[in-house]
Amino acid sequence: MSGIKLAFWLALLAMALRAALHYAGVVVAPFDFALVHLLFIVAATWSSGYFLLRLDPSRGFGELMRAGFQSAMLYAILLAAFTWCFYTWIEPDAFSAYNERLIQGFAAQGHPAEEARKKVEALYNATNYTVLSFFGLLMTGALNTVLFALVHDKLLRRFRA
Repeated sequence: MSGIKLAFWLALLAMALRAALHYAGVVVAPFDFALVHLLFIVAATWSSGYFLLRLDPSRGFGELMRAGFQSAMLYAILLAAFTWCFYTWIEPDAFSAYNERLIQGFAAQGHPAEEARKKVEALYNATNYTVLSFFGLLMTGALNTVLFALVHDKLLRRFRA
């Protein structure tokens, strides 16, 4: 197995878990699923270096980083596509309850409700959440890749030789 294959399977597992929770009736706020993604992206980037060094222990730091970045990018792209589809077609009203609370809060502070509605709905929607998720997963994966490539290259390589 390679790290990119594991990233693919972890992305599918995250999608299946999110869909299963939705269809089981478990209410999960959009930002509450972030810990699952963090765990999966850490596993994907770590395993990329592990599998690469297991295949060929002479691989360098750059190759370790490339393998981790590939896994992080694949995971981020797949989850971004799923996130947009999920919040556009499967659960289009996920942001409506949150948006209504924000609008009520702005109205209580004296702002016009219709103006607040336009601004809030333009900010909190499926497209913006998808973009934030993509870049958040990508940046998290990139940071993990750099750290894990250093650990694999400088520390764990000693135990493989």
